[in-house]
Amino acid sequence: MCFVGILRTPELESAVRVTIDALNLGDEDAAAAKAALMLAENIDAMTDKVYAMRWLVPELLKYLDALGATPAARAAIKKQASGGEKAAPATVSRLDQLRTARTARRTP
Repeated sequence: MCFVGILRTPELESAVRVTIDALNLGDEDAAAAKAALMLAENIDAMTDKVYAMRWLVPELLKYLDALGATPAARAAIKKQASGGEKAAPATVSRLDQLRTARTARRTP
């Protein structure tokens, strides 16, 4: 895939629209879908594509991921549907790890 060509043509919004239309989204997903479309429209309209790729595309991908529209999101959904996610231990945030370590140091 040629990424340079993608940066030159304002087609991201239409690609995101096709993706969102292909998903079976409910009313509860309307805000995230609209935000993804707005980001794509802004990326297409920007003249500084390097800025758009650095700052806006990652934000767009977060919305698409939350909507289940990325390969990683679909793999996680498939894994959860097959029961694989239920047996996995809950992830502990870095902040919780630090709190646990601090509590352990305080306890004699």
